[in-house]
Amino acid sequence: MPTPLAWLNLTHDRRRLALALAGVGFAVLLMCMELSFRQALFDSTVEVIRQMNAELIITSRAQYTIVVRETFSRRRVAQAEACPGVLAAYPLYLETHRSNLKNSETGEAVTIRVLAFNPDHPVFNMPEVESHRSDLRLADRVLFDRKSKPEYGHVTQGQSIELAGRSVDVVGLFTLGTDFANDGNLMTSDETYRRLFPVPGNDPLSAVDVGLVRLKSGQSLLDRQRDLQELLPDDVVVLTKQEFEQRERWFWETSTPIGYIFWLGTLMGFIVGSVICHQILYTDVADHLPEFATLKAMGYGNRYFVWLIMQEAVLLSLLGFVPGVACSQLICYLVAMLTNLKVGVHLATALTVLGMSIVMCIVSGCMTVRKVMELDPAELF
Repeated sequence: MPTPLAWLNLTHDRRRLALALAGVGFAVLLMCMELSFRQALFDSTVEVIRQMNAELIITSRAQYTIVVRETFSRRRVAQAEACPGVLAAYPLYLETHRSNLKNSETGEAVTIRVLAFNPDHPVFNMPEVESHRSDLRLADRVLFDRKSKPEYGHVTQGQSIELAGRSVDVVGLFTLGTDFANDGNLMTSDETYRRLFPVPGNDPLSAVDVGLVRLKSGQSLLDRQRDLQELLPDDVVVLTKQEFEQRERWFWETSTPIGYIFWLGTLMGFIVGSVICHQILYTDVADHLPEFATLKAMGYGNRYFVWLIMQEAVLLSLLGFVPGVACSQLICYLVAMLTNLKVGVHLATALTVLGMSIVMCIVSGCMTVRKVMELDPAELF
């Protein structure tokens, strides 16, 4: 049985091994946290889209993100509903500027996102919302997102709160969560929306933020999308639900500095880890130069030493990966509790970081192995 020289080199000094794992684990922690926060940005922002009960989405052609309000005429929703193959079309209204919710404990008014719809329509795939649709038919009734940030105060079912200067009753709670643009959410009926956010000289319900289109069973998604786009005027676009979600992700990744910042943070973690790993492997090789020289004098070639150090590098990456990911998951859990963001180390993130950590250690090993390859046993002895 061959001697596991790479393993013995790493484990012969337990104190040094612990420091090495702490260094690699720290780099893994950095990369995991950056990628997890980046994923949380996307997941939290598109969660409201995922909960929409629709196969196709109608938006204003001027809209490039759901965060920026760009409306279109409600007539487009009626026109879409008349299209062959369409089961139903629903208007959805969003308000994020005039929707000030007064904290009953501090008296401070904080902006909250309001989503409004006709309670007769199943607009969201959320059982909690579905169970309270009949309650929303009454005037000045709202549902409150229990994952909204604490700055809104402790809002409970049955409580009266002040929204946009008007008293409304909380008839239920639901779970949606915050994102990087909205700290909380309320849902209400379109009629209550009309009362809360009047537009002088116009009907507030005539301008729609998002149109939701449901198709009849057996309909081709792409064919109906094409038909609707040809039927409706050029002031709107028709997207599949997946395309709408991807567009939102693309905006946050490329049109804001947030996506770049997270990628830069991940790169910095990779660089820090490479430096740490290189220092660990270099010190290990320097401490064992006489032994390496002896093996070289015995006839072991450079290929053997390359393989040996690559084994050490991979072992180091694997051993440091486990505590790094474990600490990342713990921190993500704490951040999720404090912010109500959907933060967590997903399997895809963990596998990505695992691959990066292996590459990181192998690159460091390639820089280290040159010292052994240039070693001359005659000079050493």
